Amino acid sequence: MAIFTPTSSHGIACVLVTNLAARAERQRFPALRYSPLLLAVRQGKSDVVYDHSPEVLDVAAGMALTDALSRCPDAAVLPVDTEYYDEVFDKMAYAVEARCCNIERGDPGCLYADLDGLASIYGGGARLIASMLQVAPAEFEPRIGVAEGRFAAFVAAATASSGRAVRVTGNAAAFLSQHSVDLMPISSRGKERLRRWGVCTLGRLASVPESAVIARLGPEGSRAWELANGMGPRQLPDVSLIAA
Repeated sequence: MAIFTPTSSHGIACVLVTNLAARAERQRFPALRYSPLLLAVRQGKSDVVYDHSPEVLDVAAGMALTDALSRCPDAAVLPVDTEYYDEVFDKMAYAVEARCCNIERGDPGCLYADLDGLASIYGGGARLIASMLQVAPAEFEPRIGVAEGRFAAFVAAATASSGRAVRVTGNAAAFLSQHSVDLMPISSRGKERLRRWGVCTLGRLASVPESAVIARLGPEGSRAWELANGMGPRQLPDVSLIAA
């Protein structure tokens, strides 16, 4: 079960901003703030979607731009500026590092921080979490998940409301069970294979024998099964990866 418990501050926190690139462009160009937005990058001989604003539905990174525009014809299209997005992410990462010296980067917009021992510094867990929610502008809609493992923390953040924090209490596998396999850090091909197999939730995945999952997904099947069963790693590296 996931509950917001601001007085708790131990474990791993996932600080998450989804669609970071699109949000960064809207910050840079305020006139686009209320318009659907697609970011396009050249791949081979055609343009594909790199990112999109949150309200654009049925569009995913890697989709052909022509297909995306057929689904969202009113969207503005901008070329990708990865250097700018890296700068925005760096700023967010440094802000988290200033609060929690032991951090690790995930995908753009996703950071993990070890919270152990920090509550007393901030006068309690509520103040610590509130401070971490300020590492990105409010319009970026940052979210935080806290759990004993990184994957459960990520899922908690990904399913939290904008500007809120959620803590996983009790058994991580029980919390994860209700959520979609689309949240798994595996290939899109692997996720599609699971869905075709009738495995759409993490709980269903956890209930299948590990050997059967490996037979379907290959090497990434073992990792997927372990994560669904709440066996993901907890510990962050001993030193910050920000300078790496």
